[in-house]
Amino acid sequence: MNALMKDSTQKTKEVVNNRHFWAIACIMVALILFYNANYISIASWFPWFKKASTGQDIYLFMQSFLFVIPILYASVVFRLRGTLVTWLLFMVATLPRALYESPDVESLLRVVLVALVALVVALLIVLEHNRGQKEKEASKPTETGQWNYVARLLEAQEYERQHAAQELHDNTIQALLVIANRAHALETGDYGALPPEARKQTEQIMVMILHAIEDVRRLSCDLRPSILDDIGLLPALKWLGERLTQESGIGVEVIVNGMEHRLLPEAEVLVFRAAQEALSNVGQHSRATMAIVTLDFAASSLKMTVHDNGKGFCLPEGMNDFAAAGKLGLDLMQQRAKLLDGTFSIRSEPGKGTTVKVEAKV
Repeated sequence: MNALMKDSTQKTKEVVNNRHFWAIACIMVALILFYNANYISIASWFPWFKKASTGQDIYLFMQSFLFVIPILYASVVFRLRGTLVTWLLFMVATLPRALYESPDVESLLRVVLVALVALVVALLIVLEHNRGQKEKEASKPTETGQWNYVARLLEAQEYERQHAAQELHDNTIQALLVIANRAHALETGDYGALPPEARKQTEQIMVMILHAIEDVRRLSCDLRPSILDDIGLLPALKWLGERLTQESGIGVEVIVNGMEHRLLPEAEVLVFRAAQEALSNVGQHSRATMAIVTLDFAASSLKMTVHDNGKGFCLPEGMNDFAAAGKLGLDLMQQRAKLLDGTFSIRSEPGKGTTVKVEAKV
């Protein structure tokens, strides 16, 4: 019983605190005063108001018709309960005068007809809303299933990335190092002196192998940098910035607001991937000279902002049009933000740079 009373009190407070409640109440009061002005001495204040309120220029049923406005308003905002309460107030306010002043049954029926039409239209609005709500609730399991599928897909992708990075580091790079050492041994004459031309070719082979090792190491880091798993998100983002500076000359600054703390591994991976994609776009397309990565830590959320001073670009009309516009990286960032129960936004204009924001619940 106490729980029911508490719930009822809470709902009442929500209704009273709703600005639409007061708007409907003011409209109803104004219409009731107008409708009954001749009986409560208000009409005498203004001559033109007295003439209108007595029905000489405005028929009684037309005055009643004005009450349709708050009834429909209440049906849209407060649904069935608001419709019934407002309609009952309308009947209480209009019926006494209608019964007293209507000269015949036909005039009274017109007023009643207005009341019934208002009630039917309001109920249709409520029924349509309820149908839409049911369809929305019915579609939720499908949407949940789709997002679960996307989450599993991204999780499998990260596992494959991690596995491939480990294989490249532990096997491919080690094998290339062995080959490079043997080429170096041949070049230095450990297996006997080589002709000058052969020694020159061996030296070139060794240089090519060392370049290949560097490329494989870079690929391994792109797939899954060990610093992310070993130390955490912030060092990994600083590493991303330093690497972008080395490769493209773009200055990258990482700013931290709030108390830094480790996130769940899944959350750190998703935020890191978003930053990786954003900084990759800065390096490849922005023609920027500076990029700033800002991390705002809160107790239960993390907001990451990546801003550059580059050339910017024209955004698609809707946030769901990234894939259609060929911006698959931005579309993937948006999906990752949703998986974190967060938000993704991007702001860009030609000549004014680009700002990417990812906010995650952690």
